[in-house]
Amino acid sequence: MTQKEVLETLLQEIKQIKTQMPNGELKQMQKDLEEIKEDMSDMKYTLLNPEQGVIVNSNKNTEYRQELQANEKEFRDKLTEIDDLQRFKDGVTKALWIIFTAIAAIILRMLFVHSDKFNI
Repeated sequence: MTQKEVLETLLQEIKQIKTQMPNGELKQMQKDLEEIKEDMSDMKYTLLNPEQGVIVNSNKNTEYRQELQANEKEFRDKLTEIDDLQRFKDGVTKALWIIFTAIAAIILRMLFVHSDKFNI
């Protein structure tokens, strides 16, 4: 079948539909088609909106993910550095507790040794 024959057949079928359908059904079909067209426009706007569209947000997400992946090694190095600092801080804290305990013991010993000399 050639393209012309297909178009002629289609035109005949459309004419037949127009003659067989009551006017109310055609108007209802027209309303339905307009609603579909409006819904398609809304979907197109939702997808292609340059500020908040799905495609724009998807591209932003992809850029953010790629940036995170590019900085992953630096991030892991920083985490290792933080862990090292935490271990150092814990060691210093333990050393300070030992030093303060020793100082307190020395002070107490000095007080008790001097007080014993005065009581004799």
